[in-house]
Amino acid sequence: MARPKLTTDIKLSKRLIFRLTESEWLKLSAIAKDSGLPLGVVVRERLFSGRFPKPKLPRIELAVYMELKKSGVNLNQLTKKVNSGKLPLGLYVELIKLQQQQQSIIEILLRDSHSENR
Repeated sequence: MARPKLTTDIKLSKRLIFRLTESEWLKLSAIAKDSGLPLGVVVRERLFSGRFPKPKLPRIELAVYMELKKSGVNLNQLTKKVNSGKLPLGLYVELIKLQQQQQSIIEILLRDSHSENR
């Protein structure tokens, strides 16, 4: 079965060639790499929407985020048990420390994911 023909309003048939400085090329390449999209798509997105595409979250950060989410759910469940009197009160202090540590890790990850050094 043949691939369906694209209509003229969808088909990318026109070409625009322009020159960039080395620093402009490096910036554009970094944005394309971070977003996981080809350079042409990045330029088109910026040109017609006024924004660059959002960067993809790297797989390693996504894995860390998912682990933090899982531990946060467990932590929340334990905190509820402590508050209902089903766990020893000494555990409450440790749970609060863990929640604060988790929050600081999440803030660091979010701050790092928005930095320009990516």
